[in-house]
Amino acid sequence: MRAHRVAAALAAASALTVASVRVADACGCVSPPVPDPLGKADYAVNQLAEQIIFEVEQNWVTAHVLIKYAGDPDKFAWIVPVPEAPELGLSPVSAFALLDRATAPDVGVDVVDLCPVSEWACRYHPAPRCGGGGGCGDVSSADDGVFADAAAWGDGASGGGGEPVTVLGTEVVGDYETVTFRASEAAAAAQWLRDNGFIVNETTTLYMEPYVEANMVFVAARLVPGAGVNAIKPLRMRFRAPFPMIPLVLTAVAAEPHLTVTAFVYGTQAFRPLGHPVVTIDPARIAQDRDGRNNYPMVLARTVDEAGGDGFVVEYRGPSPRLTFGGQASLCCDQGWDLCGVGNNQQCECPRDEFDRADCEAVGDVPEGVAFLDEMTARHAVLTRITTRLSPEEMRFDPTFGPDAGASLSGPMVARGTQPNLDRCWTRVLDEDAFRATDTRQDCAAVYCGAGACVTTEAGAGCDCDPGHVARRFIDLDGQPSVTCIPATATVDLGAGGLPLPDACAEVSCGQGQCRDRNGIPVCECAGGAAAVAGPLGPVPTCVAVETVVGGPGAEDYSEPLRGLAVCAPPPPACLAGGWYERVTSPRVGIDCGDAAPAPELLEAPPAPTCGGLAGMYGCGCHASHPAGALALAWIVGFLLLRRRRRPT
Repeated sequence: MRAHRVAAALAAASALTVASVRVADACGCVSPPVPDPLGKADYAVNQLAEQIIFEVEQNWVTAHVLIKYAGDPDKFAWIVPVPEAPELGLSPVSAFALLDRATAPDVGVDVVDLCPVSEWACRYHPAPRCGGGGGCGDVSSADDGVFADAAAWGDGASGGGGEPVTVLGTEVVGDYETVTFRASEAAAAAQWLRDNGFIVNETTTLYMEPYVEANMVFVAARLVPGAGVNAIKPLRMRFRAPFPMIPLVLTAVAAEPHLTVTAFVYGTQAFRPLGHPVVTIDPARIAQDRDGRNNYPMVLARTVDEAGGDGFVVEYRGPSPRLTFGGQASLCCDQGWDLCGVGNNQQCECPRDEFDRADCEAVGDVPEGVAFLDEMTARHAVLTRITTRLSPEEMRFDPTFGPDAGASLSGPMVARGTQPNLDRCWTRVLDEDAFRATDTRQDCAAVYCGAGACVTTEAGAGCDCDPGHVARRFIDLDGQPSVTCIPATATVDLGAGGLPLPDACAEVSCGQGQCRDRNGIPVCECAGGAAAVAGPLGPVPTCVAVETVVGGPGAEDYSEPLRGLAVCAPPPPACLAGGWYERVTSPRVGIDCGDAAPAPELLEAPPAPTCGGLAGMYGCGCHASHPAGALALAWIVGFLLLRRRRRPT
């Protein structure tokens, strides 16, 4: 019955849309601007990253260039050299976000819980069954169809303790705030979303109900305050050239540290950088810090630096993707008519369909972006996504991309780390000092200092820069502030030509350090014994006292020593009345610190509950020797009566 309800509900899946760009999903939900392409704050399109879509045809190259810009639009300047006077035009902004999502590398962290598991489990007698003929027999609830149905529905309808909504987790994902929850009542869940600032129309309750009945988890998202559409449009340039090229040398004039440059190259075959190495991300370095911040952007920068500062990562190499919306199961989109009733609901779900065009145009140029990528897929068989992270001092070359003959079309890159964790039982770790030291060092996983050493401070992980280098604060790919070390002298002196630069250090404090004006940007030179942390506010880092020198520049997993720590085994679980303990096989036993085993008298099974006394409306009635039996029976009867009232036949 539950499977039938789930299948019937899939046709309405896209009615649960919230603001995000998602492709190849059972519920395709679309709304620009650029989202994070990996989710869970793993890796987001930086405000100051550079992306270029190339089309390579015989002796012709078309470049669609997007540079995300933070600052006053009136002061925006963009200079791009090309081999000849190009054909100029504009390209849709949303195409870059959609392509990001469709080709995103599979990057993440599989957290391994090392906490011990008790060797003891609660056991109960089966609830007695009171037969309709007056006979009472003890039968297992697993053999009783009514009780089996109650177990299946009870988990979903109870809401985890009687509340209609149980929040399972919240997190910031790129430009979105998300909440994951389970609900026992669709109407109450929809109202809860509205009460918490989510835009939910009146029809949402109808579409949510089948998922509530199937005990599914919901994820809702909204834009963080201040997020909006970037007004600067990508420039399209078509010119004659044998291969595509990125003018990085000119980019160095105003580039941020660890600028991320991504080239999407469409053609008849795969492409690779010419004359520069293709590097591989070591999955053993992929990890997250104590706040759950994924370190892939930092590992990417470190890997490129270790290759000499000119390496590239192939994040996707495969057939040109065709974006899907609505999913094959729901059939909401690309059917020619509004099967799910999503048209004119102020949400963009089916950008190819005319019935949803007004909704999609109201939030940006998504229909144009989808049409653009559809044309790319029709014209070009293969797509390669090539990414690097370079600081201005490393931008000494203009990378050119050529055919990669014989390369396998394997799809997205996969880099998943495995990270041990003791957060759930850290109070029972025997060597607390060793645990705290390892736990603190893990903050360096999401910091990359470059020419400096990662250290710990009371304000978090920071950078102790090498001589001749200063600390610079910047916004990293996940939208969060980071700190790194850069040369004290800029590659290009912006004031050499008489350009007046503001006093960058006016009214700026570096804490335990000195502010330095570097091309009109404040940086910090920390005093001895101090290191720079990003801090919550800009524009400069803050120099604070060093507590521990972790060693190395950061951007790796420091949690491995957790595997060697001894942990006390947990106490036995609390059993309900009528229960007793039985030893079971534990995957992680732990150390017996005196409370790991139950009292001997609790190992004996009490007498089994029986029926008696109150023969009545349910056959013979039962005394509540096992309280769960009577409660479950009453709940089931009430639930079935309620269902009959709601769904008359």
